[in-house]
Amino acid sequence: MQSLAKNRTTALRVLHIIDSAGLYGAERVLLELAVEQQKLNHIPTIVSIGSPGCGEKPVERAARERGLPVRIVRMLPGPNLRGALQVLHLARDEAADVLHSHGYKGDILLGFLPRRLRSIPLVATVHGYTDVSGLSRMWLYHRVDRLALRCADRVVLVHRGMTATRGLNRLHDRRWRVIENGIPQAAPVSSASSADTSSFVDDDIVRFCKSGSVVIGAIGRLSREKGFDLMLRAVGQIARDRDDVVVLILGEGRQRAPLERHARDLGLGDRVLMPGYRSNAKDYLRLFDVFVLPSLTEGLPIVLLEAMQAAVPIVASRVGGVPNVLDEGRGGLLVEPGDSSALARAILRCIDDRALASQLAEYSLTQSSSRFSSRVMAELYLELYLELYREVAAAG
Repeated sequence: MQSLAKNRTTALRVLHIIDSAGLYGAERVLLELAVEQQKLNHIPTIVSIGSPGCGEKPVERAARERGLPVRIVRMLPGPNLRGALQVLHLARDEAADVLHSHGYKGDILLGFLPRRLRSIPLVATVHGYTDVSGLSRMWLYHRVDRLALRCADRVVLVHRGMTATRGLNRLHDRRWRVIENGIPQAAPVSSASSADTSSFVDDDIVRFCKSGSVVIGAIGRLSREKGFDLMLRAVGQIARDRDDVVVLILGEGRQRAPLERHARDLGLGDRVLMPGYRSNAKDYLRLFDVFVLPSLTEGLPIVLLEAMQAAVPIVASRVGGVPNVLDEGRGGLLVEPGDSSALARAILRCIDDRALASQLAEYSLTQSSSRFSSRVMAELYLELYLELYREVAAAG
């Protein structure tokens, strides 16, 4: 800790530790944070944990594409003292000032090391959290992770609502902070009505969207908690009175077959396109007339911030940090999770009342630029790192 800078101008060496299975919200937040830290003349390094023989991970490839240093650590799954010491030795070789964990694997590996042995301060960001009931591997991981979080020097939640989340609410103390996710600022793009689609590689998706007058879009992993079955049910209700609506869902996952079957059963087969995962999914937002986030659980989803930045009218479930991000409905229409009829009514409001839709989109765009930028996020993390220095320095 002695090397940690006392002011904002001296370079900090930050090791970001993650065990990642894809390139989702947490990974994207981590990458944008690291990029901004580089721009602020600090030295972030991505430490990617995985099982032996797992090959290159998407987060590793994405980090290298952004010019970020990457260190690979492979270890056997489960509790692993040897793996924890391997990460610690790497941190010392890198002369790290801060260890920053992004997930339960890093929390557990480093949190349980005695502070005297670890010596480098540990920050743990909880990107999302769902309390798991019943005996299962995930239940055990969550229980152990909650114990590990008690050992971190600082714990960061990505939205204020997480302080009341079951499982986390019993742990909250003075070491906990809220730092909201952020994304890079970019020039706003208009929605489908005036979109220039010439830059798209996938012409089939563009042609599909042009086959309808209204494009209802969503982006996310095809998994149960994302609620895409509810979205399809809502569109099924809308389609009874409108034949000009099409649905585009970008993402991949285990629920693909059930969702395709559900669309056929609702008579929406030719109106729904699920072309799979797209690394540039946010670029397709300009095709949407309405962006829908029908999730049953969320933290602070990056795709929501991207939809705000793209000035697309938003309909979203009242879950996680979403109500706070949308300012309790001023930046998008909110519905109770699991209510497909309410979802259908909200989508129809955005379609039929274009003045309202424009008002919602304009408010969201303003919020995204002033509150949810990756530079703001990086500045707040820097303040947190320096706060740790002052605390350790005061302790002698």
